[in-house]
Amino acid sequence: MAVTSLIDALYTDTPCVDVLRLDRQHALAPGNKWFKLKANLSEARRLDAHCLVSFGGAHSNHLHALAAVAREAAFPCYLFVRADAGQQTPCLLDAARWGATIIPLSRSDYRRRHDPEFVASLVHELPKPYVIPEGAANVLGVQGCADIAELLPDRAAAYDLVMLACGTGSTLAGLACAVADGVAVRGVPVVKKAEQFMPADIQRLLTKIGHFRNNWSLDYRFIGKGFGQLTPGLIEFIKTFEQRSGVPLDPVYTAKLFYAVETLKLSGELNAYSRILAVHTGGLQGRRGYPEVFGCT
Repeated sequence: MAVTSLIDALYTDTPCVDVLRLDRQHALAPGNKWFKLKANLSEARRLDAHCLVSFGGAHSNHLHALAAVAREAAFPCYLFVRADAGQQTPCLLDAARWGATIIPLSRSDYRRRHDPEFVASLVHELPKPYVIPEGAANVLGVQGCADIAELLPDRAAAYDLVMLACGTGSTLAGLACAVADGVAVRGVPVVKKAEQFMPADIQRLLTKIGHFRNNWSLDYRFIGKGFGQLTPGLIEFIKTFEQRSGVPLDPVYTAKLFYAVETLKLSGELNAYSRILAVHTGGLQGRRGYPEVFGCT
């Protein structure tokens, strides 16, 4: 898809704001998730893995995209989901229809998803599994997200600032290491207590790939009630923003990103920049988890 079809003008006055519409790419795995998965998929093939394994919630964009990619690549796929036995969501129904095996985990077990011994106990009977961490938040995921900058002429050199929502920070890490010199990258975290882990996680990933520019930052002011939690004010913003701009938002990530962009623009905090790019990271399948907001099931 031509880059011109991926960029919308959101605000044309100074500072002007453009939107990189990653939600328009890659069909069933749109947004940043395809970028985070592609290098992991290549590594699974290199290692001659026989199946893909990962973790996520019952509405997870990551698991939804992984199930789609695995089907396309003819990889068996096992999804360990923080969910009650028998719980069905549109995301999980899609994944099961595409051939993924859904394995529910209790909340207490799910908290152990980063424990190597626990993960090994889950996958020891699976045929040559390749385990992708939750959100594909690993070095390969970062390297894949670096390719987002390649969609833009001169690696986004025309922009002073790139803004995006952050769940793990790995997409931000990929962009930070790939944008042109002089471009700042600002993340808008969407999870509570992000300040306690996200900066260190991003720095760890960047160090592993040899990136030492101090060109990124995090703005914690728009987390709100926490991951996936909507306030009446944010719901009203989503409806007004979509009517005005025609850009659909997901309630978990991009709603908070564009609320941050609009708030900071109106307050004048973005006046130090002349041209800004906001990255729409997709996640629109997650709208189905909020029928009271979006009128869909």
